[in-house]
Amino acid sequence: MTIHADTLAQLTEALQERGLYLMADVHFTRAPYRHNHRWVCAVE
Repeated sequence: MTIHADTLAQLTEALQERGLYLMADVHFTRAPYRHNHRWVCAVE
């Protein structure tokens, strides 16, 4: 699943909506990075 957000706060909220509250809960297939002024990450 790929998540896009305008800010890191929004990225955190999007992860929390999926039940991922701790970094230990998140299995990144691609760590958060900036692309065209947006934050993008891919999680399992």
